Amino acid sequence: MTSDHPGPQHGQTETADKTGGRDGDGQAPAGGVLDAKHRVLTIGLAASVTVVAFLWLGVTTVMPVIAKELHGLDLYGWAFTGFMLANMLAAATVGQWADHAGPRYPFLASLAVFVAGCVAAATAPGWIALLIGRSAQGFGVGGVLTIVYLTVGRNYPDHLRAKMLALVASCWTIPALAGPVLLGALADLWGWRAVFWLFVPLVILAAIPAVPGLRGPGAGGRIDQRQMLATLGLAIGVGALLVGLDSGRLVPLIVLAIVGIAIALPSLWRLMPPGFLTGRKGLPTAVLVRGLVSAGYYGSEAFFPLAMTTVFAFSTIGSGFALAVGAITWVVGAWGQAKFDVRGGDRGRRHRIIIGFILLTAGLAAIAVSLATTTALGAAMAIIGWAAGGLGMGLVYPSVTTLALSQTPDEHKGATSGSLQLSETLSVAVVTGLSGALVALGKAADWEPTVAIAIVFVLTGLAALAGIIAGPRTLDPRGQHE
Repeated sequence: MTSDHPGPQHGQTETADKTGGRDGDGQAPAGGVLDAKHRVLTIGLAASVTVVAFLWLGVTTVMPVIAKELHGLDLYGWAFTGFMLANMLAAATVGQWADHAGPRYPFLASLAVFVAGCVAAATAPGWIALLIGRSAQGFGVGGVLTIVYLTVGRNYPDHLRAKMLALVASCWTIPALAGPVLLGALADLWGWRAVFWLFVPLVILAAIPAVPGLRGPGAGGRIDQRQMLATLGLAIGVGALLVGLDSGRLVPLIVLAIVGIAIALPSLWRLMPPGFLTGRKGLPTAVLVRGLVSAGYYGSEAFFPLAMTTVFAFSTIGSGFALAVGAITWVVGAWGQAKFDVRGGDRGRRHRIIIGFILLTAGLAAIAVSLATTTALGAAMAIIGWAAGGLGMGLVYPSVTTLALSQTPDEHKGATSGSLQLSETLSVAVVTGLSGALVALGKAADWEPTVAIAIVFVLTGLAALAGIIAGPRTLDPRGQHE
């Protein structure tokens, strides 16, 4: 939905066009991303991103229906946590594989895993099988996006790279706006299994134009096994912690929490920039804030359709329309941020980060309060709150990403992009896992469904509140590299 969602990950390439897109004579080079040389590859990459974006953003709408039919409410959060953890693993493994051996086979392997995940989900006899399919989808999506950004960095010249990245980013806009509604309508008409079957032919057809352009060998260098092991350790550690929370028993919770944290923290220390865990002023806090805003918005997005269908008795397509409201206001916020971005530089971005977090916090608080009633007024309040949250996200997300990159030397911008994406992926995995555990706890304790769901929005609201506090520390004037 913004110019860098999802941003380039580990193993991907992001290169600044220092010449302003002009040749040595000062003239703009001929051709574009749709010229004869690049047209087929451009269409294939754009189509692949669009298809995986529809699944990523649209399946959220139908997940409450799936959970009810497959009796998966106790492990609801894992439909998103497993997806994000697998996505994180793909970013490290597929990216390094492509760097080492070239992009074609990693791309095809990612597509195969994605398709297998869709088939597994479409035929799932129970919730655990569905979760396995969702994890496979997450790995496939992460792998496809990794190859897309890597290909843009390798196959497009400097003067086209920024345009192609903008085109790839725009491929998230329509799925964000229409995905929840269209897939919600499909689920209402033909059942939720049809949603996953739909993606099997779509992703294959979308990828066909891209495959011929994914030629060429890799760099042939050594694979950084320590980075891969650190990423695997992070996923295992976070997974162990969340399994302990889901267990509902004190002893397994304590043991798994200790083990999980002991594994995850050293891995996180290696993978993230120095000062990330301590909130050092400047780039480390900017990377941390990207995680906080993602936890606040995406963590809420996973449970917003559940709130609309469970509390306010919305249909699947109705909850899709409600979810799309936040996507619309996100676009509005991102557009406004872009207009203001030409003024004020990084200081202006820092101020918009704070304002955006205030809007997001207020919106999530409004949703939590609205769940106290099942009336139409409560539903309207929830939708207005979600609209405010989307507007805040539109202000924060591009601002903090640009702010982080502006404080990074050119030779380290790719690493910063990877850190930003890892912060986002990890935070969403953790907050959806915690939220799912809260919903399961509420069900086991016979709470009213509204209570557990309201607590979820309090939790995500706390992440947004932390963003207000951290926002002023996202800029260190001594570390700027504009």
